[in-house]
Amino acid sequence: MKYRYIRDLSIQFLLGCTLTNWVKLIWQNRDKPIYWKSLPKFLYITIVIILLTPVRLIEKLLFDIRVKKTKIALEPVFVLGHWRSGTTYLVNMLSQDEQFGVTNAIHCFSPNMFLCCYKALDWLLKRILPKKRHMDNIPLDTISSQEEEFAIANMSTLSNYHFCLFPRNRFKYQKYATFQNMSETEIAEWKNKYLYILKKVTYQLKGKRLLLKSPTNTSRVKQLLELFPNAKFIHICRNPYKVYVSTRKLYNNFFPVFELQERIPEEESEECQFEIYENMYKKYFEEKQLIPEGNLIEVRYEDVVKSPLEIVEKIYRQLGLEGFEKAKPAIEKYIESQKNYRPNKHHIDPRLMKKISQRFDFTFKKWGYPKV
Repeated sequence: MKYRYIRDLSIQFLLGCTLTNWVKLIWQNRDKPIYWKSLPKFLYITIVIILLTPVRLIEKLLFDIRVKKTKIALEPVFVLGHWRSGTTYLVNMLSQDEQFGVTNAIHCFSPNMFLCCYKALDWLLKRILPKKRHMDNIPLDTISSQEEEFAIANMSTLSNYHFCLFPRNRFKYQKYATFQNMSETEIAEWKNKYLYILKKVTYQLKGKRLLLKSPTNTSRVKQLLELFPNAKFIHICRNPYKVYVSTRKLYNNFFPVFELQERIPEEESEECQFEIYENMYKKYFEEKQLIPEGNLIEVRYEDVVKSPLEIVEKIYRQLGLEGFEKAKPAIEKYIESQKNYRPNKHHIDPRLMKKISQRFDFTFKKWGYPKV
């Protein structure tokens, strides 16, 4: 138990936050105090952020101008889809192609200092990261794709991932999951921060084409196109029943590691999950029409698992991406390495199944999944 608590302290994803941003977050949540049981966690995060401030300042002085001058010549490929829909498996296959660069754990958890101490951060994260993810036992390392949303959470107050720390103020951060009810000022700031971190990673990866997979991007198609008009998009869907129960496990297993406020009631947490899913897909269905013809492909998780190589080849073909044959051996090797992986099995009680059927009716119809 003691070891687990120490491990949970070590993997706090806001340890790379700027001191200014941390103070802003605390001020935003002054109306809902830190839970007394979470005080050690709060103090640990605060102390680490203060101690790392000189490193972040040095990086800014050394690299800020160079990063801002960086051009993203090759527009990114965005993998879209709700959490627990198979985005990780899909992006891990595609990232075997050496033409792509991904935002890894070092980029995402230390976005303000990875250029000046990348090797040191790599050494450190290899020793403190869990060997597997909390929610699905997928291996964790420092080079595989991570959600750039973690970087945004460290660089701004405009991330719904702050909800993990401040659940009592979920409405302050929930809107950033679906990009609704945001002011023009907030959207402009988000664009500025997002473009900056992508330029920074592009600079570090020497111009590689970025392959990105934050689920929150599913609700940001309009804003992403404003930044990258010719970007490519891959959307993966999964049976809504499976998505809900798997995401529920994510809420129950993952969130407690980071919460600084007392947990919200189960009913409220459940409602939050429903709202994010509904709003995310209503917005995606509206905005996907904005994507230029030939720049979007939609696949199903079940097909990806059944015929992974065939689906990857289809993605390359339909999006006009080159390099499949060259990357094919590495992709096949990765697929072979995953053959023994078994996804979690979930039980859905009748009450919840009925609620999912009603609330997610529009996605059942859109994708043709059967209701039980």
